[in-house]
Amino acid sequence: MLLRRLKYPNTTGLIMRRTYPDLYKSHIVKMYEEFPEVMQRYNVSNKELLLPNGSRLFFGSAEHPKDLSAFHSSEFSDIMPDEAQEFSAEEIERLSGSNRCTTNHDITPKMIMPFMPGISESGLPPVGLRFLKRVFVDKKLEGKENNRNWKFIQAFGWDNIEWARKELEMQGISEEEFYSWSEADRREFFIEYTEYGQNLAATTNDALRNAWLYGLWDTFEGQFFQQFSREKHVISPEEAAELRKPWHKKWASGDWGYDHPHSIYMHSQSEDGLIITSGEIWGRLTNETDLGRNIGAKYAGQKLSAFPFSWDAGKLSSRSNPKFPKSISQMLNDALPKGMPNTHPADSSPGSRIAGARLLSQLLDAGLWKITTECTHLIDCLENLIRDPDNPEDVMKVDYSENGIGDDPYDAARMGIQYMLKANPLPKSVVIQRAVQAAMTRTAIPAGATLQEHVATCSECIENSLNPERQGIYCAAAQQIGMAGRYRPQHPTSEPDFTAAHLAHKRAETDYNKKHRPMQLKKNWRRN
Repeated sequence: MLLRRLKYPNTTGLIMRRTYPDLYKSHIVKMYEEFPEVMQRYNVSNKELLLPNGSRLFFGSAEHPKDLSAFHSSEFSDIMPDEAQEFSAEEIERLSGSNRCTTNHDITPKMIMPFMPGISESGLPPVGLRFLKRVFVDKKLEGKENNRNWKFIQAFGWDNIEWARKELEMQGISEEEFYSWSEADRREFFIEYTEYGQNLAATTNDALRNAWLYGLWDTFEGQFFQQFSREKHVISPEEAAELRKPWHKKWASGDWGYDHPHSIYMHSQSEDGLIITSGEIWGRLTNETDLGRNIGAKYAGQKLSAFPFSWDAGKLSSRSNPKFPKSISQMLNDALPKGMPNTHPADSSPGSRIAGARLLSQLLDAGLWKITTECTHLIDCLENLIRDPDNPEDVMKVDYSENGIGDDPYDAARMGIQYMLKANPLPKSVVIQRAVQAAMTRTAIPAGATLQEHVATCSECIENSLNPERQGIYCAAAQQIGMAGRYRPQHPTSEPDFTAAHLAHKRAETDYNKKHRPMQLKKNWRRN
């Protein structure tokens, strides 16, 4: 950056960091150490270095997104947002609008974005890492990004001679000789002989060592689904079409969002248990009606058996007619085509999120979950989810605004797979039978029991005592005790309370019907 200011008169450069303390330590102090004569021309107040040829080098920081507005109307021949992963894609794009020069036509303005894999101080993948990795590392350009001239140079510790200069001089090896070696030889020297290389190689955390030493981009500290691999778990839509058969079970699932993203997926399961997730529908600021139509168009012709959806879609929609208010689910269901199952609430009971995370981990370990390449947001999401520091068994909740990814795609897939693969409920008859047996055992009347002892354990008597209209009314056994003073069974052992058993039967049947109502009605729900 400094050399280009000296080479091209009357040009400006900007070095950025997220915070001023980082900017000061990593750039301003270094400038004083390496170029003390030049830094005599540094203006502390303006954070500006004015050179004799009219060029200027500015040092800026923007701790908050709004702070970047101070640089938007300026002109910089070169811009370098150092640790660029700490800046969002939108921030980088807006900053690039100031990357221009009208004072020297010999220079080609450049924007340099040094970045590295890892996590931020918040414990999350840095906000701009996904964008930078996609564009530079994976080279997957989208839309008008193809019009830009992107270049990527990956640098490792053994590419910088300064980390090895002391050890090279001790062994009488020149700089020219060092750079004439193969990359493998330079890497070996760096790891074996340099202090910095030895420290990195000795890092006990595999994720950190892979990121810092070897520059791997798909693993980092705290990553939840470390077993997830694009090579192992991601397939093309064509491969999915070959694996799917007409008799395989198919269903959809989704996570609602308007300001934050919505995510919808289609799943299938083979007779061998292989689950394929495909047909990603992802976006923001899409109303319920348009989303329902998009789903119908995307999954047209698919015979889906169910559509579990996030529970918050049961709230009233602010976009419905105030005179005839409807929930988010109702409006979405209204727009779904005929023959497609309506959405119904997915499991949101305590522990369901942890159980779902464990289930997906097991499927990935067994190779029984494949995701098609079109599910780009789900793939990115799985690679970036981390463990909740307060509950390592769970995935940390992440909002889309925090890292440009969020956890919505994961939640949508998790709820759908968890719904279809959860343990089968016991038959109704078995549930009732167990409840009756427990009631009979629990309320058996011991020989010689007094009326007070019986009433304290009899379900019917207890329920009557709680009902003002039936207070003082006792069951048949209690009436027998009242007449005899004490219970005298015909058999020497305790006798079950059949009245309590009858009540347990009714209660178990009612509870079962309530609990399984969503499952029973999911195919019968109709749009208003």
